[in-house]
Amino acid sequence: MNKILIVYTSWYEDYIKSMTNTASVILSPDNAIELSCAPGAIELASLAKYKIIQSKEEFAGVLFLGIVIRGETTHYELVTNEAFRSIGSLSMEYPNIAFINNIICVENKDQLLKRIETNTKNNAIALRALIDEKSS
Repeated sequence: MNKILIVYTSWYEDYIKSMTNTASVILSPDNAIELSCAPGAIELASLAKYKIIQSKEEFAGVLFLGIVIRGETTHYELVTNEAFRSIGSLSMEYPNIAFINNIICVENKDQLLKRIETNTKNNAIALRALIDEKSS
């Protein structure tokens, strides 16, 4: 049985709960799931790295769950760019672990509602496939 880390943000709690539930249902039949909450999208990679270092068992995969909705300032660009950069860097630092980024970046809540279920399902399935590929 593989161990999978799901790291999620504390923002938009109801939507994130839906994402963690969807991902857990898809991933849990064949995997042990550990959940960990970061205060925001920028902190996701750092928390994942901490959990990877502290874990007694190696994680086969990490799924990042977050939501960033554009506001009226440049904060959106700063948050999304840094979150994606840091997750990419982490994946290069730990090439034996499968990483999937499911931070949903949207202009408004209507766009979020159109994407949240499908993106989360597809990315949880993609994590399973990447774990299988890396373990073969």
